[in-house]
Amino acid sequence: MKKIAASFILLLLCPLSLFSQGETANWYFGKKAGIRFNNDGTVEALEDSAVNTFEGCASISDNFGNLLFYTDGLRVYDREHRVMPNGTGLFGDPSSTQSALIVPQPESSTIFYIFTVDTSINANDPDNGFSYSVVDLSLNGGYGAVTTKNVILINNSSEKLTAVIKDCFDKSIWVLTMASENDTNGPIDTFYAFEVTSTGVNTAAVKTKLNNTQIQDPRGYLKLNPEGDKIAAANVTSGLFIYDFDATSGIVSNEQQINILDDNKNPYGLEFSPNNRFLYVQTYNNDRPDAGFSSSLLQYDLSAPDIAESMVLLDKRGIYRGALQLGPDGKIYRALSSTYQEGIPYLGVIEKPDEAGLAANYLHNRIDLKGNNSTQGLPPFIQSFFSKKSLVQNADGTSSSSVALCVGDSLSLQAEFLPNATYLWEKDGLPIAVAGNTYNLNAVGPQDGGRYSVDIIPDDPGLCPVYAESLIEILEVPEASMQLTQCDLDLSNSTDGFTSIDLDRFNLDEDFTYFFYEDDTDRQNDAFIANTSNYINTEAFQQTLLFKAVNSKGCEYFGELEIEVFPVSITPSASGPLYSCDLNSDDEILSADFDMNEIASRYAPLTVEIYNSLDELALEQNILTGLYRSEGQSVYVLLQDGTQCPGIEIVDLMVNPLPDVSLSDEYLLCTDSSGINITAPEGFESYTWYQNRSGSEIQIGDIQNIRLTEAGNYRLEVVAQNMIGGQVITCSNSTSFEVIGSNRAIIESVEIEEFSTNNKVEIAVRGDGIYEYSLDGFNYQDEPVFEFVEPGIYTIRIRDLNGCGITEKEISVLGYPKFFTPNGDGINDFWQITGIQGETAAESRVYIYDRYGRIVTQILPNDIGWNGRASARDLPAADYWFSIILKNGKEYKGHFALKR
Repeated sequence: MKKIAASFILLLLCPLSLFSQGETANWYFGKKAGIRFNNDGTVEALEDSAVNTFEGCASISDNFGNLLFYTDGLRVYDREHRVMPNGTGLFGDPSSTQSALIVPQPESSTIFYIFTVDTSINANDPDNGFSYSVVDLSLNGGYGAVTTKNVILINNSSEKLTAVIKDCFDKSIWVLTMASENDTNGPIDTFYAFEVTSTGVNTAAVKTKLNNTQIQDPRGYLKLNPEGDKIAAANVTSGLFIYDFDATSGIVSNEQQINILDDNKNPYGLEFSPNNRFLYVQTYNNDRPDAGFSSSLLQYDLSAPDIAESMVLLDKRGIYRGALQLGPDGKIYRALSSTYQEGIPYLGVIEKPDEAGLAANYLHNRIDLKGNNSTQGLPPFIQSFFSKKSLVQNADGTSSSSVALCVGDSLSLQAEFLPNATYLWEKDGLPIAVAGNTYNLNAVGPQDGGRYSVDIIPDDPGLCPVYAESLIEILEVPEASMQLTQCDLDLSNSTDGFTSIDLDRFNLDEDFTYFFYEDDTDRQNDAFIANTSNYINTEAFQQTLLFKAVNSKGCEYFGELEIEVFPVSITPSASGPLYSCDLNSDDEILSADFDMNEIASRYAPLTVEIYNSLDELALEQNILTGLYRSEGQSVYVLLQDGTQCPGIEIVDLMVNPLPDVSLSDEYLLCTDSSGINITAPEGFESYTWYQNRSGSEIQIGDIQNIRLTEAGNYRLEVVAQNMIGGQVITCSNSTSFEVIGSNRAIIESVEIEEFSTNNKVEIAVRGDGIYEYSLDGFNYQDEPVFEFVEPGIYTIRIRDLNGCGITEKEISVLGYPKFFTPNGDGINDFWQITGIQGETAAESRVYIYDRYGRIVTQILPNDIGWNGRASARDLPAADYWFSIILKNGKEYKGHFALKR
């Protein structure tokens, strides 16, 4: 009795060494998701969460697995999922990898520390670094309140947190993060270890500077192994590293980088196996949704000579990154998300993380979260919570944290032997009477499955207590006698008692694989039935098959399957086929939506069930209701008249082609005309024309012909009626087309730059058409600007490319010769302005001056010009000047040479 009393005293003095692991029983994470680990080793989804986070979160429960509180790093929720008093505005961040971690104060049952790491997601979001806040559960009626908030320990830190118990006697806990050596916003190059004792948080950290490594990326998980002597750091784009950790001093050493030999090279989630041998890493490819996400789950053997080369790919698929977290059941759980913002309502599970390679048995979408989504994060814990020995000793000298047994098997659970130690055994959290370090399970049954654990309290007070645990699963036993009733669904003869039977329905149970035999001789020779999906019974109406059921462990069970076949009346439907119209006339497939409710109404008031095939009818799977899309197959109507195998009627589904209505995709409308006429094809029951106006369709006609006067988008709908099998089948179809508006150009202006070395003509027009331009009626161009135009009279022609006509305008480009030679040879004998004609020429005047500015002569633009004479004499060769005043008052000046 004295030894037991001493043991309980030690339990009180060292609660963090002899924890029951109930502290990790409740997880809250993602988008209102949660799970609970029960004492019997089962896991159930929780639907009462208030947390809503993309990444970081934390939870804590008491020794018995009762929820205490949880947080996303910003808000603290009590066990009733309410925000605690003063429980908002913490310096975590839902977008921080490990936003928060909860640490109990040693030797206190009410004081807890929430350590937080912040991050900055934009210029207006400050990064508040590494901080802690205090929760006192003795306040607020035992629901707790935040008493101290946001005590900053590091101004600029990474997004990482992890913790481990220093030792079982020192009553303190190390909390680790990473930051720059001088607490700046520079590269991450230093480990910070803060000690939490019974008096509080020691703000003077033990700092370990990395040798040469400078980490630029603050994202990714930081994890200690359960033993507390290894650290792994995932730094996303800055790589994956492992270190040694000395829990006595808080010093980190022996840095090693692990090169990731996989296409997905960015490490994010991390976790160690319970036996500390394996490191699991979840990596991903990028942060760009447009490039497509990919994520890999990797295993590394830390005992291998080359850790990088020991990599085993357990899973690879098109999802985003996620956390890994060891559970109290010894399995590792994987957070799943499709994108940064879109989660997945499941968790993946590594069932046997202590096993090498694929034997670790990763199962995707293993835990159903009941519609609430996992995102990227899972709650981290003090890793010492998962430090435990195993009770199942394997033949090769290794141990296992879980084992599956068949009914009738025996197993010896063996804990570490310590002389004079006290062994406190439990099953599913309840004490069991076991003397010593061994518990024998003989001829186990279903009642023997569950979680077995033992606290080993050494007689030597200088030794730490030991905790050991294993999960025992008792595999189910199949029923020894099974029955199968089968309707005779053979279309060739549905009343002879012979039919096709799907025996594979018994292999739907993943716990067993069934082998069927027609007699005992076949079973003894293992001559099983090969075609189990389409077995034809050999005895009419009644037959007994023998079976062997094999479970995942290889245990074999034997039994009988009694088959009874009932005759069925299968006839065509007296109401005839059901018709529906093709969905799309543009493809080569005839398919339509058929209303199953319409079929059911044919049999009223009788209740019916409709199936796609006789196989599905036999299994009563996939009943058809509402609209059913088909390419014209038959459906089977089960008449529910109360008999074992009621009558079945076959209803043929007939797809009626849509009426073929075709118009041109485009029509041209010259908007300066009276409109265009469009005539639809003949032979339809009705015609309806629609115009799209501001996104809404307006009916504009209901006859075969229509006259359109506006450009725009239109649709014609036609209805056709056909008489088929005495039924009038009505189908409609439509076609869309566009009326493109165009017209002849309207000239708004013509700008002429003349009397220059580069005469230009620039035309401005308006109109709905697409135009090209010409000055000679033969050569057209796209641009309305003509350069280097010789002086003269031109007709501008503007042609609409859509064919709505040509616009014309006559123009003149003025010019003059630079010299003339009035010597009577008939060449350049006269000097005259060019490009003026008609009324403009008659009412314009040209004045010629000598170099002294005296008027020499005056000429009209429409006469022969100046011959170089004045006052009946020839003027000398020289430069002369001119000015021309046009009818509109516009004046031009220039000069030319008279040569003799």
